[in-house]
Amino acid sequence: GPEIFRPDAKEYSQKQLALCKKYGFIGLHPIDNNVNLRTSSLKTAVKIYRGDVSQVRESDIVVANCNSFRGALMDDGTAYELGYGNALSKPSYGYVSGAETYIERVTKRYPCHILKGAGTYADKDGYLLVDDFGTRINLMMQCGMVVNGGRLVIGGFECCLRTVRYDLDNGTLKLRHRWL
Repeated sequence: GPEIFRPDAKEYSQKQLALCKKYGFIGLHPIDNNVNLRTSSLKTAVKIYRGDVSQVRESDIVVANCNSFRGALMDDGTAYELGYGNALSKPSYGYVSGAETYIERVTKRYPCHILKGAGTYADKDGYLLVDDFGTRINLMMQCGMVVNGGRLVIGGFECCLRTVRYDLDNGTLKLRHRWL
């Protein structure tokens, strides 16, 4: 998730990895890719990309922060990693801090108006907001989680890990390769 952009990202990642261990998981964190972020170049960007997708491939489960980041929707990079994991049929779990629906969050954070006669919202650029399916995030993200055996959790990172552990322990989540 976007925690990688925190000023204390290294320290925060250590807390997240400790929580993974607490729940019996071996965490892989993007910060572990040891890329020098002070070097701004396409070469550095490619190293980051390769490291991140490699970690998704190596993972048994993908956990993603799906909260809004720099706008109404989740971080683009996190969405890519989550989608990549879903394309690989990996179980994925996401977490959001609030119970508001996708439509509620977008209309609150992004200029929208009710389109007369259509009964729906249009955004400031004229596009209809039609993702009103009761999902908390974009339907492709949330449905990808559900179809692959995971789910979206309302709560924080630790709550999400607790849910993954619970689902594994009670047999709701079954892994192809039981490493945990």
